[in-house]
Amino acid sequence: MQIHTMLLPTDFSPSAAHACHQGFALAAREQAQVVLLHVLGRSTLAFGDTPLPMRAQLEHEICAEAEQRLTVLAASQTVPVETLVVWGHPAVAICRIAQERQIDLIVMSTHGRIGLAHLFLGSVAERVVRHAPCSVLIIRAPQQA
Repeated sequence: MQIHTMLLPTDFSPSAAHACHQGFALAAREQAQVVLLHVLGRSTLAFGDTPLPMRAQLEHEICAEAEQRLTVLAASQTVPVETLVVWGHPAVAICRIAQERQIDLIVMSTHGRIGLAHLFLGSVAERVVRHAPCSVLIIRAPQQA
């Protein structure tokens, strides 16, 4: 498999950081470009009855903070990295970006939820594996001692 462009979605969790580290190492080996993605979910619960102008300002600040975090992460890499912050449902956005950018491989983490947490929360990684237009490499975080 030729890997020219990789998608590394992150939610800034420790498991996502581990997957990004592994993904960047693979990208360096393959001399691939990386799209580093963070998906922000729109939640009416987060904003409640906040007036529209204030909500727009809050959304702008949240987006700017995520962009800054991605920029810091990308700055230390040896491969070409494009950073991208989008709004939407994480699994849907990841698959859409992979399709639009003609991504060859998605490298992402799983939180490893089981039981009721998995039943109620579902799994972004599971949905991406089912619907992605390309191969998906799931990186499990190292077990904590």
